[in-house]
Amino acid sequence: MASNLKRLQDRAAAVAARMNELAGVAERSEDQTAELRRLSDEADKVKADLEFEGKLAAKEQELRAVLEPAAPAAPAPVVAEQPKKVEIRAINPHHTTLRAFNDSPEAVESAYRCGRWLRAHVFKNSDDLRWCKDHGVEARALNEGSNSAGGSLVPEEFANRVIRLVETYGTYPGAVENVSMSRDTMVIPKRLSGTTAYFVGEGSSVTESEPTYGNVSLVAKKLAVGCRMSTEVVEDALVSLADAVATEFSTSLSFKIDQCGWIGDGTSQYGGVNGVVNKINDGTHTASVVSAASGNTAFETLDIEDFLAVMGKLPLYARQGAAWYVSPSGYAASIARLKYAAGGNTVDNLGAGAGESWLGYPVRMVHVMNSTLGADASKVKVLFGNLSLACIYARRRDFSVRLFDQVYATTDQLLLQGTMRFDSVAHTLGTTSEVGPVIALRSAAS
Repeated sequence: MASNLKRLQDRAAAVAARMNELAGVAERSEDQTAELRRLSDEADKVKADLEFEGKLAAKEQELRAVLEPAAPAAPAPVVAEQPKKVEIRAINPHHTTLRAFNDSPEAVESAYRCGRWLRAHVFKNSDDLRWCKDHGVEARALNEGSNSAGGSLVPEEFANRVIRLVETYGTYPGAVENVSMSRDTMVIPKRLSGTTAYFVGEGSSVTESEPTYGNVSLVAKKLAVGCRMSTEVVEDALVSLADAVATEFSTSLSFKIDQCGWIGDGTSQYGGVNGVVNKINDGTHTASVVSAASGNTAFETLDIEDFLAVMGKLPLYARQGAAWYVSPSGYAASIARLKYAAGGNTVDNLGAGAGESWLGYPVRMVHVMNSTLGADASKVKVLFGNLSLACIYARRRDFSVRLFDQVYATTDQLLLQGTMRFDSVAHTLGTTSEVGPVIALRSAAS
């Protein structure tokens, strides 16, 4: 019963904080007004639930007094803590719709809890620290993947939110196989070749063959991001604070992960990761590369025969779950151009849009892939296939934040640094004679 009261108190505080933020907006949008109405209804419900829980606690005490007159006095019922009526300013008074956390009551409560934790660890405020302890917002224990040098540990709730957003904002993690690393180094067996069948005569011995295996090695790499914030924002905007930090961290992390997974060249800029686009075009996977017809050196000159040639190369085992991967500008200049040029179009279906699919397979937009328009010879323009059979994205379920209050002391600002560990490997892209589960369409050399 006490835990339920705490949960209701947390929700009441979160709803009150969010209502105060929206109430301070000078010109509210329709969405924000609708959210205020929904929060008002939620506040009434939470208030009624709190009153009901209080009555239950009182009844329980009465029954104990009747049934156990000789027993020690029961502890006093937990009285619901009423949220304080304080003014909470939004980070941006004109854009207060939450991005990292949705607008549901549970998500607003989660943002409020994370905001209290951030403020507690920034200012070491005794009230915030006590609130976090009383409401179960505890830091996780360190493990070998955490940054242990002077950093504040992150509640599981906040860490999971950032990781989920990384997977939502980024295109690479959702396209490939995902695994979790239990330590900094991980080795996954990979089948290289299988057994061979032979015809044999009656009474003859069977020719034996052995499957062969290799290893895919993954080494967790630290990826870090920093975020500067004013002390006024940290002091006041609890819900918006957690939302802003989670959004900034996850957006930056997902963009870098996409760069590494798709176009990484193995240099330090990409943490030593070789992305699938770079690796498939390195000269050792030529069976999985289709060069466009002569003269087709740009997105604008790719034709239907080029795309059909790519489809024709993809093995049958990789067609389930296959998709096209191309940059938005590349899609418009090649696939969309060819679709709109096809016969049979009418004013109605042209106005409705072409839809993000091509030749029976979905199209996935990848911002970091090649987007150069005009002549761009011998460059991978499009990928097609099942990337979950070709690439692995491995992450440590570990996210930590370090807080610095002296770096920008003269401007009254704070520096938050977030880190995570991951690795990515494109392990199966075919050879010079064997086609892999992903095919690259490369622009013509001339």
